[in-house]
Amino acid sequence: MNDIDLIKRIRSRQTTFGIWMSIPHPIVAETLAHTGADFLLVDGEHAPIPPDSLMQILPATERLGMPVIYRVRGKSPEPVKAALDHGVAGVMVPMINSQAEAKQAVSSAKYPPLGTRGFGAWRASNYYYDQASYLERADGETLMILQIESREAVADIDTISRVDGVDVLYVGPADLSLSLGLRPGQLHPELLAACKQVADAARQSGVIAGIDLASLEFIPTFRALGFTFFTYGADAGFVIEGGRAAMAAARSHGDQETE
Repeated sequence: MNDIDLIKRIRSRQTTFGIWMSIPHPIVAETLAHTGADFLLVDGEHAPIPPDSLMQILPATERLGMPVIYRVRGKSPEPVKAALDHGVAGVMVPMINSQAEAKQAVSSAKYPPLGTRGFGAWRASNYYYDQASYLERADGETLMILQIESREAVADIDTISRVDGVDVLYVGPADLSLSLGLRPGQLHPELLAACKQVADAARQSGVIAGIDLASLEFIPTFRALGFTFFTYGADAGFVIEGGRAAMAAARSHGDQETE
């Protein structure tokens, strides 16, 4: 799948699944690209993956046709612009709590007159060789994903969802649970009510509702609410879980008595 195919699938409300990448190495990116996920969500917020690391990550994923979405650290425009200039399929901006913050995030990803993105998409434009073509299509071919992670964001979700240029409203259920005074990882009724508000606002505004999954068993619940964009699991977790399962199996076989 290429970037354009992914964007079409997401915007047409086809169900998509992504994997988090937090280990800053191109070999990890390349191995995750073999998983069959629809996209990789590279974490620049809580993991040590600054935008410059995309110079090594993207060639590894592009070789296998794996689209990359990059989550920036914070809400300043600079990392958004840097990630897009590298050539990611889209960006995710964390902790959007108001319409004003949503407008600022979108503006940083769009060229004038729609936004404030600066000229200089060096890698995304094939090192300026395709700059004119890139400028014409970039605004429409870049995913803008806003994270909804607080009580304040849910309270303002109707106005946030109506900001031009937003593609996905993505719930961070752990932080949203904490903001609501709840324990993360559980389908508490108050959390589900907040998620329903997000999904309803997304549908009414013609954008997509997304969420991170603590468990695959939660998928039917969130699909029923209207969510179609999902992330599940991360590289480090896969290594730990796979390693533990392998060692448990090895010990199980090793403990068996020899006939």
